[in-house]
Amino acid sequence: KAVVSTQSTGVLNYYTNYFINSNLRMQVGTASAESNPNAIYLESRYFWIAYTASVCFLHLLCSCAPFISVTTSWLFTLNVHNIGNFLVFHYLRGSPFGLAADQGESRGLTHWEQINHGKQWTNTRKFLIIFPVILFLMCQHYTDYQIEVLFLALPSFLLQFIPKHPFMHMKRLFGLNKY
Repeated sequence: KAVVSTQSTGVLNYYTNYFINSNLRMQVGTASAESNPNAIYLESRYFWIAYTASVCFLHLLCSCAPFISVTTSWLFTLNVHNIGNFLVFHYLRGSPFGLAADQGESRGLTHWEQINHGKQWTNTRKFLIIFPVILFLMCQHYTDYQIEVLFLALPSFLLQFIPKHPFMHMKRLFGLNKY
């Protein structure tokens, strides 16, 4: 008959609960334990900095061109950002990394629907909602609130802004991107 002390059973219970009963996956080498990398990389603050820096760099490139006015530069930056944002987050489906680790679970979901495993109003989603709003307001401010700029900027802004809200989660309008 084996005698086990209470101290060793406490340690045994700890390791049993931690390694066996938890939802942790074993990480081998440097491979990610995440089945879908879309749920992880956007949460990094470094991604947020890189995202902001890339939009600033795009605007700097537009501003440096001698034949482009300030209004055109802001409109180009805003529209390229918004259309790119729509295509990457709301139109493309599946895993952009081409990994089969998720076993096809994300095949029918857009990138936006995969972020944070579909949880709404996380910090990542808030950042990706607030950033285009600030960019839109900056565009309006630096172009002196011209009505022409509003009419040219508003459609692209709404194209990427409306699909980010919870009432549009997993909805496909007009059968677009349904299959």
